[in-house]
Amino acid sequence: MIESIKLVNFRSHGDLSINFSPNTTAIIGSNAAGKTNILEALYYAFITKSFRSTQSSLIKRDMDFMKLNVIYHHEKPSNLEYRLKQSGGFVSRTITINNVKKRASDVIGIQPIVIFVPDDVRIITDGPQFRRNLINNIIIQTSREYLTAINRFQKILTQRNRLLYNLKHNRTNSKDQLFVYNLQLVDPISTIYSHRDELVDFLNKNLGKKYSSISGHSDKITIEQLNTLPKDKDYILASLEARLGDDMAAGFTSKGPHKDELAISLNGFSTRDNLSRGENRSLSLAIKLCELDYIRLKTETPPLLLLDDVLSELDEQRQSHLIEQAANQQTILTSTSISDSINDYEIVKI
Repeated sequence: MIESIKLVNFRSHGDLSINFSPNTTAIIGSNAAGKTNILEALYYAFITKSFRSTQSSLIKRDMDFMKLNVIYHHEKPSNLEYRLKQSGGFVSRTITINNVKKRASDVIGIQPIVIFVPDDVRIITDGPQFRRNLINNIIIQTSREYLTAINRFQKILTQRNRLLYNLKHNRTNSKDQLFVYNLQLVDPISTIYSHRDELVDFLNKNLGKKYSSISGHSDKITIEQLNTLPKDKDYILASLEARLGDDMAAGFTSKGPHKDELAISLNGFSTRDNLSRGENRSLSLAIKLCELDYIRLKTETPPLLLLDDVLSELDEQRQSHLIEQAANQQTILTSTSISDSINDYEIVKI
């Protein structure tokens, strides 16, 4: 549970402190008052990255540092603190919990976060990276093994891509290291695919029911993970080796978990180009409700639900589904006015 937050030079907020209800807190303010910035700060605190921009943009304009403190309860009250310092175009970051330095990987999963923003329809309508980001952000909060694997994969991928780029531009002739990288990639890729399959299986069993309850129609939702590499460890290595020529010509790694797609279909048709605005809203809401359920299933800590001015985007029926879920865990929402659809919440005006 989140007890309070204090922001110093975080985006538009020079100095702001807020206490939160254990149930629902409504942050009310006019447009451009900085309501979304508060949710972004909470998300950043526990996911260690922003959901909408780069880290350097979190520092208030014309300032060279930012400090963020969150008091949360996990077995005991704890103080999570971030300090960002900007100098010469470089941003340094220090994370501490109760004054003990921590890595980003130590923080992720302490307090699971589910955020719902108006732009969530991009999960349905836009490119594969939005769906990859969705599944990554869910699983890193529910599996330490996945978090370790994805971090390991990204590190080796960066090294492999650097070598491929240098080979393409004749800056080196050393190809032998590519086999080492391919060998090192096998285990993390296998782990990534295993956990993604588990989430996709959960979505296939539950997303259709969520969507139908919102839409009022009997619809079939199908999720398919389109992997660009095999799942079997032996075949992963063989496939990476087989593509070496293409990758050297391209100067980067062309296949892998960073290139995979999550295909979603409604009644047999791709959702990318065939849904109405209302159907997109219903499906993105259903996905977020499944995200809540999956995190509850996989973790002992109830997720914190963040709602960024989304009630005004939803009709009465969709609002009721979201509000029903909001009652099941601590919820923090933003709005320009007090909503009649929620009866029990504490108000914070900014």
